[in-house]
Amino acid sequence: ADGKGTGGVLKDGPLKLAIEQVWGSLDALKEFNTATLGIQGSGWGWLGYNTQTKRLEIATTPNQDPLLSLVAIIGVDIWEHAFYLQYLNAKPDYLNAIWNVINFVEAEVPRRSFRLLQALSVISQRGNEKNMMEVKLSKHV
Repeated sequence: ADGKGTGGVLKDGPLKLAIEQVWGSLDALKEFNTATLGIQGSGWGWLGYNTQTKRLEIATTPNQDPLLSLVAIIGVDIWEHAFYLQYLNAKPDYLNAIWNVINFVEAEVPRRSFRLLQALSVISQRGNEKNMMEVKLSKHV
């Protein structure tokens, strides 16, 4: 995390709104670190979109298992090869630093989940939860 580029910057937009809906702030979302630290051995920490609840969730998967229950927004590799050279055995330091380099623009824009978040954003701006049922998510997947 050398401070170059736009990593770690969460600008206003659908992803920020969705994070704030669930956690209130990006800082509160960092409970992600606690969940990911719970992985024994290798695996992944995920921020994903639940198409059933229409909300973001934190999930973990062991080893190389894929994320099947959510639409992936951000995945953090917790395999030793991802952090050992720079952080040795200090997984918490690696996870704290990861927030400085996550490219939130990349997480939001090119994925099909962006369209889901976009729909969520429009709904939240209307302030009417009933409108959520009107969004046809199949168009956005």
